[in-house]
Amino acid sequence: MRTRLPLSILLAALAGCSERNAQLKSNLDAMAAAPLPRTEAEAESEPTLTRRPADAAPRLRTDTLYWTDSAARGDTTFGSRGRAITTTAVLTDSQWIRLAVPPVRVGIPVGLIAMWDGTALQPNAEMFTLTYGGETPATLPARLAVARSRGIRMVIAMTGGARARYLTGGAFDMAKWRARMQTFDTPEIRAAVAEAVRDGILIGNSVMDEPFNDGGPGNQSNSWGPAGTMSKARVDSMCGMANAIFPTLPEGVFQDYRLAPNDSYRVCDFITSQYRTAKGTVTAYRDGALGLCRRDHHACSFAINVLEGGIQVKRQPGQTDYLAGDCPLSTTGGRGTYFPNCRMTAQQVREAGRVLGPTGCFLTGWKYEAEFMANPENQAAFRDVAAMLAARPAGSCSRT
Repeated sequence: MRTRLPLSILLAALAGCSERNAQLKSNLDAMAAAPLPRTEAEAESEPTLTRRPADAAPRLRTDTLYWTDSAARGDTTFGSRGRAITTTAVLTDSQWIRLAVPPVRVGIPVGLIAMWDGTALQPNAEMFTLTYGGETPATLPARLAVARSRGIRMVIAMTGGARARYLTGGAFDMAKWRARMQTFDTPEIRAAVAEAVRDGILIGNSVMDEPFNDGGPGNQSNSWGPAGTMSKARVDSMCGMANAIFPTLPEGVFQDYRLAPNDSYRVCDFITSQYRTAKGTVTAYRDGALGLCRRDHHACSFAINVLEGGIQVKRQPGQTDYLAGDCPLSTTGGRGTYFPNCRMTAQQVREAGRVLGPTGCFLTGWKYEAEFMANPENQAAFRDVAAMLAARPAGSCSRT
């Protein structure tokens, strides 16, 4: 049975709807002119609204688009992680959007240092899913494009290369490092980096290699200066400077986690600790690094020293160079690049990769060498490691 409502009641209801629509329009116009009230939890997760004059030149910010008004009717979307609210009774065409967290691609990437040959990969590197190495403003955009096309990821060192370029009087010179870093501060490179980070291709930048290396027998050229030249606070300032240019790119440092253990990184996002057999069991090394990363709230990544990380030569008194029979192939992969080091065997590479790889945000190693990678056993070892890591969930290299 249907009941007909009197005309007077219908007219009153329609008038009420009109009043509510007018009130909604008024409220939304007020919201566009004033900050929205937010809870404490929302204040932590939402971006800050910003206005700009209509004739202002655009300047990109980290996580917001501009808040602009117009007289055109249209939809306005308020978006943040996990929710989106859309309304149609609006007199603005503005958008408040929080940029998405960079996608985490499937698998933990693995690849050796120095795998690029121009914009091509070195021979016998097809099993790798990561490149790690120094870049210049000229090489970076091209290599990002190649990595995108091949589906591989990159960790870069914008301020890599020979230590001599950053030294003055035999000690690290921050002004030279900063000058190098600023060569990457161009609109084109900032845009390319932001896009690559957003797409999960570029996962980190290393601001310095082995900051606490003050040289040693056979390794003097790797010194950054006398002991005490570098500190975690100083490296933190470098991560901060790099982050000011590339705010979405995780910044890290390549160093043994055991150095300067009483200090903490508070800005750098990740450390890359490199293992060699002389450092003890690979399991103990992994656990020590993870403990420090948890303590200091930064991410862990790992490296394997394949060329220098095998069982070292047992030196005779006064011995300074290899003798016949040193680095036997029964227990090592042959002689390293300088005494008393030996290369890892394929089995040592496989074991270290399986232990270290799953617990870091990437796995790399010193370094690609054509002879080492031409060995079928070494190729098989890296294929095994890469296959295992491809099935593991990838993690971020950002601070926790």
